[in-house]
Amino acid sequence: ALWLMLWQMEVDLGIEQMPQPQKDVLHAACLVEDHNKIVESDAIRRHPLLSSMSRPTFFRSLKALVNDGYLRQESCLGKGLYKVNR
Repeated sequence: ALWLMLWQMEVDLGIEQMPQPQKDVLHAACLVEDHNKIVESDAIRRHPLLSSMSRPTFFRSLKALVNDGYLRQESCLGKGLYKVNR
């Protein structure tokens, strides 16, 4: 029943077809964002959800999330900063 509820939440958010590594990176970004929805890539990478994810998988997932519009690079604020788009 819990899995079904989580899946329905993913459907509501439109991420049910997203590969699991991308979901994990997006979840971690949402958990470490500040009050302005800004997050550092290093803070995302250090989150316990991603402890077993390889660097290449992390950066591929991060790039895919940017390309798909879930995250936006905030290069005007500094390198490695992203804004979570909801």
